[in-house]
Amino acid sequence: MQALLDAREWAVRDIRRGMVVDGVIVRIDPEELLVDIGLKSEGVIPNRELSAIVEDFGRRPQVGDELVVFVVATESPEGHPILSYKRAGSERFWRRAQMQVQNGEVIEARVLEANKGGVVVDFGSRAFVPISQLSSVARVGETEEEQAVIEQQLQGLVGTMLRLKVIEADRKRNRLILSERQANRELRSQRRDTLIQELEAGQIRRGRVSNVASFGVFVDLGGADGLVHISELSWTRVKHPSEVVRPGQEVDVFVISVDRDTRKIALSLRRALEDPWDRVDDDHPVNSIVMGEVLKQAQFGVFVRLDEGIEGLVHNAEIAPNDRRLLQEGQRIAFRVLSIDRERRRLRLVPIPEDESAEA
Repeated sequence: MQALLDAREWAVRDIRRGMVVDGVIVRIDPEELLVDIGLKSEGVIPNRELSAIVEDFGRRPQVGDELVVFVVATESPEGHPILSYKRAGSERFWRRAQMQVQNGEVIEARVLEANKGGVVVDFGSRAFVPISQLSSVARVGETEEEQAVIEQQLQGLVGTMLRLKVIEADRKRNRLILSERQANRELRSQRRDTLIQELEAGQIRRGRVSNVASFGVFVDLGGADGLVHISELSWTRVKHPSEVVRPGQEVDVFVISVDRDTRKIALSLRRALEDPWDRVDDDHPVNSIVMGEVLKQAQFGVFVRLDEGIEGLVHNAEIAPNDRRLLQEGQRIAFRVLSIDRERRRLRLVPIPEDESAEA
């Protein structure tokens, strides 16, 4: 007997008029839905409330579906309790809000109105998004002019859809607070997790420069930032990353490596471009005369730039005393290519007399 009583937990429920309870649909008739709420007979939801159920479910209800219902009466002349799905809306609303606080779900809601403190949105009922939780509004200052700009931004949100996250649901105080900032943070975290799994070394990806530092550049790949070290910015020497890119610029980057444990992504800007050394034999063959710009003088010779990413060296032994005056930094003169070592990326040059350069 005890086993039977335990098996019929619904049978010992104390259900009274005005309560909001859980039930299960056991039959669907043309005029009504029969719902088991744990009484001797099934409760009845009139068919006129079917549209509200369909709207919430996104489909027609089926036998076995669970519902939250309001008990209008525990008995009727026909012997069935009378139930209402619509009148249990407040309970469903707060259950939904509290569940979303726990699971961090991101939802979309339309902005109904704006005030000085934030915006009111449609969450099935009215809910509030404080201005401090709105990433769509830039708080520019406290002067009257700046406050007017903020109010204009808030009014511009009316009628738009925002992605939000429920951060507080207090039923007793009838207080429901949502956050756009935390929703964006959650969505970015989800995109980062997905992106980290998708990225593979060797891929070329499109991204946007998010930050420029002295040691390199951070590029947002659409959810996760990767680092382009200063040595990977260009095929030529770079003194500071700002010489190559600027914040907000869209760039193609080569994925060098992805560490899924530390979530670190190493990128290269130069490897997404053609390596100029791949065509050096065609562009600057041995014995050809080329124009180059003197970069700097060193103890063992002079460095010369021929093209973007192609530098050569004039060794001291190849410099005649009369040519030394020509090899000043920034000077552009003619050179002859003596040798090319593609593997070591070395190219030997010798300055040529001005008359020979003119003849060439």
